[in-house]
Amino acid sequence: MKKVITIGRQFGSGGREIGEKLAQKLNYTFYDKNLIILAAEKGGMSHEALGAADEKAANPWLYAAMAQTGQTSINANISTNDTLFSLQSQIIKDIAKNENAVIVGRCSDYILRNEEVELLNVFIYAPTEARVKRIMERMKVTEQQAMQLIKKNDKQRKCYYDFYTDKKWASHSSYDLNLDSDRFGIDKAVEIIAKAIE
Repeated sequence: MKKVITIGRQFGSGGREIGEKLAQKLNYTFYDKNLIILAAEKGGMSHEALGAADEKAANPWLYAAMAQTGQTSINANISTNDTLFSLQSQIIKDIAKNENAVIVGRCSDYILRNEEVELLNVFIYAPTEARVKRIMERMKVTEQQAMQLIKKNDKQRKCYYDFYTDKKWASHSSYDLNLDSDRFGIDKAVEIIAKAIE
């Protein structure tokens, strides 16, 4: 049975870096934005179009409007967001069957909940001030810009996760392991997760 570690993360918490270092340490394959390229290839679509929909929920108003106008052919009107979610879901399930992997975001914990895989679902968070500092350094932005980016990205991730799953994003009960990356640091967090999957 293959082992898969999924990583949910607050924006600016270092979740992606932790995932990447973890994959290197365990010699697992690492998946993050490269899932968009794989989804585009699988669906024969532009990866730029799918990239714009990455980790964003579909528009619920589209479905309400279709219901009111009596349209029943959802496939003809399916949103790019739903297409991406569907393609990524298939790819994530294929990954879990064939290789040990670390997968960042994309509701991967929920997608793999019923699959034959040894699954560890992790959520990385950090205090807002630590995330602001990290984003300011990484993206060369002001404190105010960093705060705006945190609010925007966390909101998008929450909407996406809550829309496509029956769980709540960032709720401790939604994950097996919740880690404060500011308290433990990147490398210690990697060690803790590696021990947990072993």
